Amino acid sequence: MSDHLENIQETFLKRFKQFNLHIPPENLQERKPGSMPYGSGRLMYIFGIMDGREFFEYYAHHRMGDNRGRIYADGEFESLPELPSFVFYDPNVPGDEERKEKDYQEEYERIFNELVERGLFSAGPVPNSLIINSYLRMKKD
Repeated sequence: MSDHLENIQETFLKRFKQFNLHIPPENLQERKPGSMPYGSGRLMYIFGIMDGREFFEYYAHHRMGDNRGRIYADGEFESLPELPSFVFYDPNVPGDEERKEKDYQEEYERIFNELVERGLFSAGPVPNSLIINSYLRMKKD
């Protein structure tokens, strides 16, 4: 395995040590997208090149919270935004709930569409809870 692939695997192993996860060697060698169990959730991943830098990107969906990141071939890790879970507002500020709900909706749709465009939801099974949550968050009344 080349050094840059080892860097990706090593950084991934450190980030998911408590779950005993690793990128399957054949997926890593062939830069093949995939998904794997992640506790009671699922971790979906892709490979790509951006600005001449090879990377591994993942979206980890879990009932305790989502996690998203990109690991570059040199081992550098970049945290990426995940789908938001909560709307926070000040009930003492008139219109704050509506503004924050609108902002939340826009952010959720933007990130969801980005994940779809990048191919993270095409890499393997997508958890039913993620599908249901996304439907409920994005449906138009």
